[in-house]
Formats: sequence, structure tokens, C-alpha cells
Amino acid sequence: MKKNILALLLVVFPICLTAQKSEIKFLDELSKEPIIGLQIFSENGSFISNTNAKGLVVFDVEILKQGGVKSIIAYNTEYVSSEYKVSEIPAIIYLKKNETIQLDDVTVTATNLSEYFTVKAYFRSWKLKDGALIKYGDGLVNYHVPYAEAKDNFNNDVKSYFCTYRTFNAESVKQKSRVISISFADDYLNVSRIPQNDGLKNRPNFKVALVNESFGTISEDGNEVGYVTFDKNNNATEIITKREFDEETSKKILFWKISGKSTVIEKWTGEGSTRHPTYLFSNSKKAIKVKGEYNYIETVTEIFIDNTIIDGALKAENSKKYIDQDRSYYKANFWEDLLKKHSLPSEIKAQLTTVNENKNTFKSD
Repeated sequence: MKKNILALLLVVFPICLTAQKSEIKFLDELSKEPIIGLQIFSENGSFISNTNAKGLVVFDVEILKQGGVKSIIAYNTEYVSSEYKVSEIPAIIYLKKNETIQLDDVTVTATNLSEYFTVKAYFRSWKLKDGALIKYGDGLVNYHVPYAEAKDNFNNDVKSYFCTYRTFNAESVKQKSRVISISFADDYLNVSRIPQNDGLKNRPNFKVALVNESFGTISEDGNEVGYVTFDKNNNATEIITKREFDEETSKKILFWKISGKSTVIEKWTGEGSTRHPTYLFSNSKKAIKVKGEYNYIETVTEIFIDNTIIDGALKAENSKKYIDQDRSYYKANFWEDLLKKHSLPSEIKAQLTTVNENKNTFKSD
């Protein structure tokens, strides 16, 4: 029952806040500056909210308790993750910046400028049903990104080569069943491409109202949907957008009886032909009505992209063009150092010992 309450809570959370709100402020430990865009999760891996331009997040502790939330975890690509019991969250939290964990890297020297440049990434994705983990996957991928500018992010020419990955399912998978491609109807493990243009450039219907030279709010059709930060050259460095849709609206779009919300985060670096994202986050929460009953589905997907650009199309040995969602494919424990750098919510990490890892086919290929 608590799982169902939590799932419902986290789908409609912003709407059901009461007067008993708790305001938590997150600051950089050294600079004491507010941390913008910090992600807040429950311990089971459900996304709750982001900090705003003042480093604040507001939620109702009593509602979280009623939903069975025991603790929250705050994390960001630049900061050490921090977890707090719901009943013991301080009003001001200081976070320490991550120390760089040096991973093995490959340096390639190109003799001629190529059509593509390569960036490497670590990705992970998980799916919850009624608050319980049902799918998880992570791995390493090389993205080949064209130097040429893309006019349409949905049909860009980015190519992906998956070097290694592992996947988990809550239920055993029949070995004859093989899912080789990723369905765009399902956000889980939707990591086959990265955008060539940032969200502002790719969505002309987004309007930005500058608050100052480095920060602005984003609106769409007259409604505020997010915010953006800029560097000194007026390039967007971080874009956060949120959307909500109800059952009637979604019927027209998805032909499902569904309501929910989504959050997208993009972090970008550079300019010109080698401008590329360094971090991509997507979260979707859906209440799907099936035969009179609701299923509460949530998906979180993250892509952590290296800053290093390698000229040319670097194709890793034994890499694959697609992920087989019902198999794992790895030679060594690639995830150990990466999970030290990018911590998982505690219950996600714990549940990976109870859900089934899919068969590792690296030796058999």
C-alpha cells in the first residue's frame, strides 16, 4: 500500500503541497553560493524536485512521510551526493564539490580533420513501477558527433557504439526473447543519441526572460516551464524544463489514459562546431489507467559525457550499435569507480542485489 501511495504522491507532488512547507537551501561549501539545479531524489530512486535559482527546494515533510519516504538524496554532477533522513533535514545544507576520480582514458591523435568527433559517456537508466525497481541498466558508449550543424535534433546524424553494459530485470527473462532496439515510447535506456543543439536552439517556441546576464526563465505558450544559465559568451550552460499533462491532454497526444509530468536537464560546454552536452537527465512520471486501475510508472535516465573531444570516429573494439535490453555485455566491472563518482539512491543500489541481472553474453559473441 505504501508503495502505491508513494507512487501517486510522486506523480502529483507539486499539486498537493499543503501549508506545512519546508524550505531547504543548498549552498557550495567553499563559496557559500546557492547550488542551482541540484536534483532531489527519494531513497528508492524517485525524482522529487530541483533546487531553484536561489538554491532552494520546497516540499512538505509530512506528505513525504505519509508516502513512506524515509530519506532524500541530493546530487549533482559537480557535487558529492548527500543523503538525509526526512525527519532530520537541516534548513541549510553545504555540499562539497566532487574530487576528480581518474579513470583510464584513451588519447587519439588525428592526422586529418574528420567528419566526426568522438565523445565518451557513462549512462544509466532505471524504471520504477508503484515505487519498486523493475528495470536497471548502465554502460559505456562512444558517440560520433558530426562537426556539421544539425537542423533537427530528432533526426541528427549522431552515431552510438556501446562498448559495454549490464541490464537488470525484476523478473526472469526468457532467453529466446531478444529486444535489440530501444523503443522511443519508453524512456528507459533511451540513450542511443545525444542532441547536437541545446534545448533553447532546438525549440523556437521557448521564450527566455533574462533575470540577469547569466540567468533567465523559460516560458512556453505564456507558461513558465524552466530556467537557463549562460556563460560569459551567452551560450546556454544549463537548461532545466518541466512539463505536466493530464489525462485529456495526453489522450490527444499518446492515445493512452495517462497523466503525469516530465523533467529534462541539459548541461553544455564549448561553442562552435564542437559544442556538446556534458550531462543529460530525463525523468518521466506516468499514471496509466488499465482496466480501471492505475499503474504508476517512473523512469530516470542519465548520460554523463566526458569533456574530452577526440577528433575522428573512434570505434571501440567489440562495440555494438544497439543495446540488447535483455542481456548484459561486459568484460570487466566498469561500474565500480563510476558509481563512486556518481552515487545511486540507496534503495536502487540495494535492489540491484535482489533483481535479476541479465545473462552476460560478452564471451559468447
